[in-house]
Amino acid sequence: MKGMILAAGYGTRLESGDDPKPLVRAGGRPMIAWAIEALEHAGCSEIIVNLHHRAELIQDFLDKSASSVPVITVHEDVILGTGGGVLHARRFLEGGDFILYNADIVTQQDLRHLVEAHRSSGALATLMVNERETSRALLFDGDLRLLGKERWGEEGMSFPEYVLRRGFCGVHVISPRLFELEYPEGFSDIFDVYRSALERGLPLRGFESTEYWSDLGTRERITAYEQWLAGSSSEME
Repeated sequence: MKGMILAAGYGTRLESGDDPKPLVRAGGRPMIAWAIEALEHAGCSEIIVNLHHRAELIQDFLDKSASSVPVITVHEDVILGTGGGVLHARRFLEGGDFILYNADIVTQQDLRHLVEAHRSSGALATLMVNERETSRALLFDGDLRLLGKERWGEEGMSFPEYVLRRGFCGVHVISPRLFELEYPEGFSDIFDVYRSALERGLPLRGFESTEYWSDLGTRERITAYEQWLAGSSSEME
């Protein structure tokens, strides 16, 4: 299995100055180091990283970093989004299931359990989610089959009366069958591709995690994560 880290974005919420968001430190390490470690632990044999904003800085960090598996970078001349970025890296990913991982999240979830759930379900993609308040909720039925994004209801998509609202955690396991779908050229959101899959009746599922997770997209969240790390370390002493 391979993994892909989405690291091409500008990170405007973080206001990180000259540093690209994946190199902003959280808990004493650049965010992307946590992402690589998670994918290594999940058993990925190769990690692909897409780059655009300040690509040379991230490339330099990766070149100087020790990793137990090969790390390959794919450069985007223009931002391609989460969907377009995956399509751009297709040649590295289409041989089997792969993990897609946002560079700005951390989790204590063992991703091997996510992979196992994906493979046993036969889904096109399995999305790691948790129960939290969010303005960008995903909607599922009682068996965690994805119904869509909550905001799609505002665009005319109908949903059952009773649904589960869950927050997306920025980690997917995706079947290479994704590349058989009609993909828009250039920029695209992976969830637009998922919407097309749902409209064709293809199954997508959720995997509910109760382990620690955080989006590190703001300074406040980085501080909260570092406080959590400090508390976890003191409990282990």
